[in-house]
Amino acid sequence: MTIVLALFGALAVCLFGMKMMSESLQRVAGARLRDLLGRITSNRFKGVLTGMVVTSVIQSSTATTVMVVSFVSASLMTLTQAIGVIMGANIGTTLTGWIIATFGFKFKMAAVALPAAGVGLLLGYLRSQKAKEWGDALLGLGLLFLGIGLLKESIPPLEDPAQLDFLKSLAQHGFLSILLFVFVGCALTVIFHSSAATMALTLTMAAMGWISFEIAVAVVLGENIGTTATANLAAIGSSTEAKRAARVHLLFNVIGVIWSLALMNLYLLPIVDWLVPGDRHVDLLALHNDPKALAAASGVITLKLAAVHTVFNVTNTLLMLPFVKQLEKIVTRWVPSRGAGKSRLQYLTPMGIEAPELLLIQAGKEMQHMTEVVRSMFGDAMRILTNAGDKMGPLVQATIEKEDEVDDLEREISEILTRSTTSGTPPQTARKIAEMMENTHRLERIGDHCSVLVRIARRNLETGSRFVDADLEKLKGLGQLVDEALANLGSYVSGGVGAAAVSEEIEQRVDQTRRHLRADHIERMKITTEGVQANLAFLDAITHLEEVADRVVGIIRRSEQTRREAGERAFGEAPMAQPGTAA
Repeated sequence: MTIVLALFGALAVCLFGMKMMSESLQRVAGARLRDLLGRITSNRFKGVLTGMVVTSVIQSSTATTVMVVSFVSASLMTLTQAIGVIMGANIGTTLTGWIIATFGFKFKMAAVALPAAGVGLLLGYLRSQKAKEWGDALLGLGLLFLGIGLLKESIPPLEDPAQLDFLKSLAQHGFLSILLFVFVGCALTVIFHSSAATMALTLTMAAMGWISFEIAVAVVLGENIGTTATANLAAIGSSTEAKRAARVHLLFNVIGVIWSLALMNLYLLPIVDWLVPGDRHVDLLALHNDPKALAAASGVITLKLAAVHTVFNVTNTLLMLPFVKQLEKIVTRWVPSRGAGKSRLQYLTPMGIEAPELLLIQAGKEMQHMTEVVRSMFGDAMRILTNAGDKMGPLVQATIEKEDEVDDLEREISEILTRSTTSGTPPQTARKIAEMMENTHRLERIGDHCSVLVRIARRNLETGSRFVDADLEKLKGLGQLVDEALANLGSYVSGGVGAAAVSEEIEQRVDQTRRHLRADHIERMKITTEGVQANLAFLDAITHLEEVADRVVGIIRRSEQTRREAGERAFGEAPMAQPGTAA
């Protein structure tokens, strides 16, 4: 029991170190990774190279794949482009195995882990945010190596062959045993949420002689299937294209494992033996009394396993790259298109993206989506308000349901953005996140005003009050101005040039129109008491219409403020002359 607890403790240190290092590297390279992924063309070879480079930099194929799923969900990458990047990510992740095999079993871990952690800790005390992020990455690297050292100490050396009786009994069923350990590798990777941690455990157990080389190969192959779990979980609730990208990752690796098992002794292992000379069937137990020979033999085994991982992924990519279109067709049939309106979040995923700089891309697309929903809701509310005599029960119900959708969007976006913010988030990114959360709330408030317009129409219908034709035309005119403001907001959040200045001009026209209409109606109410209920409803309606316009300009002003603080210009515009404030 003590050995098991020590083993899990060592794995915990490995996992924490890997997670810390990967997240820090994502923050260090966040903007560059975003630009790199954004420049991907339809050339599948460039996609493979990009995926390989990104994964090598951030040391996490899971993070790369989840990013790809999110980029596809945000329509920033096509499924064809995503397939190439995913293939490259599988190659890039093999670097971790080489690092562990090269350094983890040839040096004393303290000689690597402690200096890395020490330098990382010192960098963490500097004022520079970039230095702190690099410090966290080095500290994570140190913890990773420390965890590997603890793994080696937690797994006792073999002194009696009887210690392996249980594992030997599992390995005596030929091909069924290989399949069993493929499943074990898959399950461990899903549990640990990291193929790197499973790889470290596999290499350690093989180096200590606890599992045979062939069994270790089976576990390594299983890890390639298990690592697809996170991306598929991240795709839950995302767009159809995002689900397809995640399924491609699973399909690609499953096909690779199938051919690797079929050709293990004909292709995979012979290539590995050619790349890494040495005996992979050495009896480690017989070398127990010769530490130098044992270390040399263990080093050969771990390097061969790292080579297995690389040869598998490189060969699988070369075999599957010509069939990208076929893979795309398969997953398109596997994940059919769904009807619109069944999901709240269309671009953001509730898990997987660790770097807030990258998350902002999806959040921006989600803001565009939310703006479209709000504008659609406003158009329906105005139809209901200005056609109170018509039977609009279904449209009223649909508009009320859109208010629920807007409320859910605000809550879900805010929750994800809040979780993405940590003490290490750069100030500029933190300001952008705060701006998005405030503006999401403003969009939700616009939805509330639209629902109030529907309730005004419903109250008029219930009391028998009706707007006179002249007032209906005035409401329609003011409504058109407000709709212009919402259309301009949609252009702004999509990157439209000149939208910021236009918003101010529209908002002034709305204010002037509302003041003029209000003054006329108050004078009318002084002259006659007829139609008081309708007149009060009219004043209430134009107030809420002005509030919608105010929220719209408030969103743009808040975004412009963030850009000024960051020293940026808004989509090529000069800073606004009238920043103002709006709730």
